[in-house]
Amino acid sequence: MLSIEGLSASYDSIRVLKDVSIQVPRGKMVSIIGANGAGKSTLLKSISGLMKINKGRILYKEQNIAGLPAYRIVGLGISQVPEGRQLFAHLTVRDNIHLGAYHYYKKRNRPEIKERIDKVYQMFPILEKRSKQIAGTLSGGEQQMLAIARALMARPELLLLDEPSMGIAPLIVREIFDVIQQLNKSGTTVLLVEQNAKTALKVAHHSYVLENGKIVLEGLASELLDNPKVKEVYLGG
Repeated sequence: MLSIEGLSASYDSIRVLKDVSIQVPRGKMVSIIGANGAGKSTLLKSISGLMKINKGRILYKEQNIAGLPAYRIVGLGISQVPEGRQLFAHLTVRDNIHLGAYHYYKKRNRPEIKERIDKVYQMFPILEKRSKQIAGTLSGGEQQMLAIARALMARPELLLLDEPSMGIAPLIVREIFDVIQQLNKSGTTVLLVEQNAKTALKVAHHSYVLENGKIVLEGLASELLDNPKVKEVYLGG
């Protein structure tokens, strides 16, 4: 579904991604693990059209989407849950969810939008209870649930997740990852960026290790869990 070929990107004169190539097959969950500053978030921003790339191709369903504006990419079926959630903190939970459907928000689509809202409330019942609450007053875990719910309203076939476990209690992390796995099993393709390597490798089918902007290891996630280098550097030995 997604094929990245020789991707390079920079912030001013600093090269952040250096000839990165990855594959995300349809229906699979692929994870990217690496330390802070490795380029993981930059990779997702490049796919989403939020970051200008220097060279390379980003093929989504065999179409090169490199250089397309973000709104066009969302319309093609790619939705990102950004690092730090980036909610509309002054709006209600309900308003944030509705905004996820902005690109197809037409009168004729109201039944579908209602159906999708019902589905995200089923996934995260706490959001329905908090629907009239201001998003900025939610807990960190509830805000992450809301960020995922908002992204799902965009009808994604490919869901990009940037550090969904960051700053969240372990019990809530498990709940969120249960939902992510359910989404994947129901047919949504997932590209997951995570600093929590153990969690990422346990849920993914295939994984890549990104160091200093380069892919240094790749393979089945189950195999990388047993890789000596991965154990030493990312899993605490």
